[in-house]
Amino acid sequence: MSSFSGPAAHALPPLVAHVVSTSAALCSGLARIAETGEAGPFQFEFSALQDGIDPLLVPGIDALIIDIGAGGPAALEFLRRVVSLGPNAPVVAIGTDDPSLQAEAIEAGAEDCLGEETETPRALGLAIRRAVARRVSREARETQAKAPQDNANPQVTLVQETPEAIVILDSHGIVRFANGAAQDLLGRSAEELVGQAFGLPSDPGEHDITITRPDGDSRLAEMRIVDTRWGGVPARVAALNDVTVRRKLEQTMHDAEARSQETHKRSQSFFSNVNHDLRTPLTHIIGFSEMMKNERLGPMGTDRYKEYANDIYSSGTMLLDMIEDLLGIAEAEMDEIDLTDEIVNIGQLAEIAVASQRQHAAAEGVSIEIECPGRLPGLRGDARRLRQGLFRLIAEAVHCAHRGSIIRLSVEEDEGGIGIALTEIRDPASLAAEQDALPYIEGTDDPFVSAEDSSAPREESLALSLTRKVMELHGGSLDVARAERGKAGLLPDTGMRIGMHFPSTRVIR
Repeated sequence: MSSFSGPAAHALPPLVAHVVSTSAALCSGLARIAETGEAGPFQFEFSALQDGIDPLLVPGIDALIIDIGAGGPAALEFLRRVVSLGPNAPVVAIGTDDPSLQAEAIEAGAEDCLGEETETPRALGLAIRRAVARRVSREARETQAKAPQDNANPQVTLVQETPEAIVILDSHGIVRFANGAAQDLLGRSAEELVGQAFGLPSDPGEHDITITRPDGDSRLAEMRIVDTRWGGVPARVAALNDVTVRRKLEQTMHDAEARSQETHKRSQSFFSNVNHDLRTPLTHIIGFSEMMKNERLGPMGTDRYKEYANDIYSSGTMLLDMIEDLLGIAEAEMDEIDLTDEIVNIGQLAEIAVASQRQHAAAEGVSIEIECPGRLPGLRGDARRLRQGLFRLIAEAVHCAHRGSIIRLSVEEDEGGIGIALTEIRDPASLAAEQDALPYIEGTDDPFVSAEDSSAPREESLALSLTRKVMELHGGSLDVARAERGKAGLLPDTGMRIGMHFPSTRVIR
């Protein structure tokens, strides 16, 4: 795309804007740009939706900012009332990044609708200035349209009145005329444009361009240029159409579709792993049961049958745990989990989870260590869900760890929040011998390749999927680093590493 750059911006006039919102972040951000002046001189006044329209009828308001949030009948009806009954000032709506909501707000009469999560306070201030400039320019054109027309130049009058931005160029690409809509779009007056190089593509045809206005704002436009004659000499007419809002809506829809496809892909991978994880214990149950049923090793009562009975019990217990995990994930996916907000000692929960897995780890030839400072701040969360997530996390780590390795669980304060790291420590000598003796398998994303003794926990397994959901419900995150041969910075005695982080908003000091 091409870019249009103009001279330094003129001194901006002071503006009085009234903000209708209960968002502390939005109000404090606007107050900050009023103090710094980074979007020009501003004075902001604030009220809430429940205060009604009366605070907006005070004289001297240049612009209105209405926070409509996620929309809803009440918020949109208030927006329509402000547009129809409020002061003669442009209205800028603030809402979620929902294309249909933004379109509905503009149909209700708003000059623009911005996303609260994607627009900075400075960008909002500049949007307010653009809305005011468009309103002033529009009223000036309406006033001029009502005045007696000069018949000496009828062609310019017709072009001037068209709502499309029109620029007329001579054969050298010099601007000879720009109507009011073009001046609004380019952010420059006719005096600044006429006689100067256009600064944009001037070849006949269609162009997608980016216009950088003197106030620093960028606009996306589609431009169509055709050859013509003007004043009896060859010329070119450039018609520009501002598509900034449309492109933003298209990008929002594209991002939403990409997120949907990623979710679908993760779901497919998850259920493939579920298929494998459920089939393994069921195969044991069916096989051992068949041997007992057919008495292949002798009559019932043989000691080996007792061993098989224990195997059946272990496999059944494993299957029950997996089903519980699967139901927990499905419940979380459907947003049916209500977290209990209580003050939790995360170090104590970690010790309970480790203690419950020590016997299982010893049977697998793995030892578990825990490192936790004596004093940790409290954590606001659901103790039962967190204990369940830690238990499943350690169980998955024991399953993936090599025999003879050490699993170290570390809990510490991290960037204002609380971090938990689970690392496999391996003996360098046994690791080197194993790598020389066995071929290396890159990753274990294939659901039909077992993660047992691989130092490569599967991110979409039942255990880690449940733990990740627990972390996401608490505003945290879970990351998995596999032990991979030849990666820079990977210590020879280090295997897998699973990290969890709780945000500072969950910490109680």
